[in-house]
Amino acid sequence: MNSNLENITQNKNLRLLFLLRNVAIVGQLLSVSVAYWGFSLKLAVEPMLVVIGLLALVNVFTAYRLKQGANRLELGRQEVFIQLLIDVLALSVLIYFSGGISNPFIGFFILQVVIAAILLEPIYTWLIVAITGCAYLILSYVSYDVAGLTHSMASMPSVSSIAGHAGHAGHVGHQVNDSSFNLHLHGMFLGYVIVAVLVAFFVVRMANNLRERDQEIYRIQQQAYSETEIMKLGMLAAGAAHELGTPLNAIQLATDELKASLDGNDEVQPTLNLLARQVSRCCQSVNDLMTVVRQPRAMNASEVEINQFLLSLSENWNHLNPTKQLECHLDATQGLKVVADKLLSQSIINLLDNAARVSDEAIQLISRIDQNTIEIIVQDSGPGMPEEVQRKLKNHMPITDGQGKVRLGLFLVNTLVQRIGGALSFDKSSSGKSQVILSIPVVDNSMNGEG
Repeated sequence: MNSNLENITQNKNLRLLFLLRNVAIVGQLLSVSVAYWGFSLKLAVEPMLVVIGLLALVNVFTAYRLKQGANRLELGRQEVFIQLLIDVLALSVLIYFSGGISNPFIGFFILQVVIAAILLEPIYTWLIVAITGCAYLILSYVSYDVAGLTHSMASMPSVSSIAGHAGHAGHVGHQVNDSSFNLHLHGMFLGYVIVAVLVAFFVVRMANNLRERDQEIYRIQQQAYSETEIMKLGMLAAGAAHELGTPLNAIQLATDELKASLDGNDEVQPTLNLLARQVSRCCQSVNDLMTVVRQPRAMNASEVEINQFLLSLSENWNHLNPTKQLECHLDATQGLKVVADKLLSQSIINLLDNAARVSDEAIQLISRIDQNTIEIIVQDSGPGMPEEVQRKLKNHMPITDGQGKVRLGLFLVNTLVQRIGGALSFDKSSSGKSQVILSIPVVDNSMNGEG
């Protein structure tokens, strides 16, 4: 997912923690009040109220962060993790001052694990499991003494000490009860560890499945958006082709008449020849487009030998761009085929045209084998593709130039290449030149030289 969606998601997560902490603060105040005044337990009220007050201050800061997040400030998972750590620390201190492991609210540690498993990545979840487990273990041995409530595993006698007092029935009975409660406390800790590990293990996987589903939905939505844009462009292109057919034919006829009438004029003939080639290119493009509109099967892809395909394409491009120099460096392996059609040819031509606009030196058209794919590389001496443009291509977003005009070339190339199972990427060569890489699946990966 893109950064905007990630920011919105983390903003919502932090808002949920903010609301949950508000509930916790109210619940903690009520619990302390009932225990201290209702049940007359001698709690350390002052430090507990200080902790609750600090939690309230943290929530004030969280509210400020949420307001910033609404203004597109980035909220990362690290911040959510830190917020959870604050809650774990506060809960640990409150339990310490209210009976330690004997406090029934010690089970609320598992809530932090569940929240981490749903909201955070696995590494953060396991850190929360480890931290809450350590806090639980420490509270099992150390806590503030509250009369009538505090029990700890450190103060309980062991079974061996009971056997040493076998002659004292009354004392033994008391120790047996204490030993049973000691086993109960150990069981509580072991039970917490098991539940925390199981929750982290399974809930993390469930959360990952949900994230993968969301990413797939997002990908499908972006693909549908791209398909819709292509359909709109196709309709507009078909209308434009229909309207351009007549004036292009008139220009072609006028050019032929000029060439015939100025047959002996060597000064203007090169210009007229160039004009004739360019008009012919335009007419051929319009005719191809109209053929596709009338007979969609004319665009059916076929398997072609990659070197022959690229050589033919480069010759056509050189013929139509005589002022630019295109050098081909093709892989020597023969017999490798790719699925190609006019859309793929047009995609590579668009990349060559883009390179020609920004490069003062010769353009390089390179092919190379990378496992089961053919990499078609267009290399130039231009400044390279800006990271913002690369990000928009990755997220299937329209690309605009500095004047706000939409640049459809790369957007269409990226979409069309992905439809045939390929990928578009950008890199720098070893010599520092910019390069665009089309990765296309190989149909016939035999290396024996057979076609």
